[in-house]
Amino acid sequence: MKSLSPSTILIVAISFLLCSCIEFEKQELVYSHDTEKDELRVTLKYQGIFGNLEKGQSTQNNSNDIATRNILNQKQITQLESVLNEKRAFFFNNWIFEYSPKSLPDMMKNLMSDDKNGRYGKPEQELIDALMKNVEVQNIGLYNDNKGQLCGAQTLRIQKLSKLFTLANQVIQRQTIAHIPQLREELAKGIGQNPPSEEAIQFLEKKMKEPYSFLKITGNLLTFQFPNIYSDSQSVTKNISDELPKGARASLEDRNVIIQTGSINGMSGKLEKKCFDGYLPNAKNYLKENHKKVFLKSKQVDKKLKKFLMGTR
Repeated sequence: MKSLSPSTILIVAISFLLCSCIEFEKQELVYSHDTEKDELRVTLKYQGIFGNLEKGQSTQNNSNDIATRNILNQKQITQLESVLNEKRAFFFNNWIFEYSPKSLPDMMKNLMSDDKNGRYGKPEQELIDALMKNVEVQNIGLYNDNKGQLCGAQTLRIQKLSKLFTLANQVIQRQTIAHIPQLREELAKGIGQNPPSEEAIQFLEKKMKEPYSFLKITGNLLTFQFPNIYSDSQSVTKNISDELPKGARASLEDRNVIIQTGSINGMSGKLEKKCFDGYLPNAKNYLKENHKKVFLKSKQVDKKLKKFLMGTR
């Protein structure tokens, strides 16, 4: 299925694609929605961090830039240092989707320079400005798990959440509307395994004539939804479900694909995902030698993360 879904458009709006040479085996994300402060507090734990041994342009500076089981290559060192210095946050799938405040202005600049059809403008800029002002990432520290593997922890605070959701919904809707001509082109050319029909595209156009809440949160029930425009909707939902982290669920309701996590009355929401196997000690060796002071005991990390979720710094 080659058609971009609104979920892909959202990722484009707030993230960028990064080819990674540093990986982690597993990630745990816990969030708490503070309705009084209108903020979302998120803790991130990266478990089993290591440098892969793959060769190529995305993982090496050059052919002589070689990583081994015990030593990182220079490109991996550069990426690891940028995480420590720039406070970038990553979301599953081994550092592919990330939030990087220093990169947001460049991302918007690149989108605008390549924008031949006027798809990006003031709403997208307002969203990026709001993200820069209201999203705060803090590195908590590094630690070893009970297997002696390198792990790391961060916190992410999103303030003025209601405003950010409003801006994000406006941007996703704008980008969805701008994407409709491409859907029709793909339908005419027979592109994709499950292209939307003309009737489905018209349904999407009708939906987009009124404000649509792609993102919403009630208590700790976090919802992302988009109009279902695919004929094989059960297959689409299954494919989405197969890719979701543990703790998230996908369903179909009133011709909407709905992805949810957490619950209205729950104290928090939690997501976990196994990413890649193949842990190596190379990243741990480098950080122990060069950043020993950022290592904490795992109990210290857990205590700091718990306090953060409760709203006490």
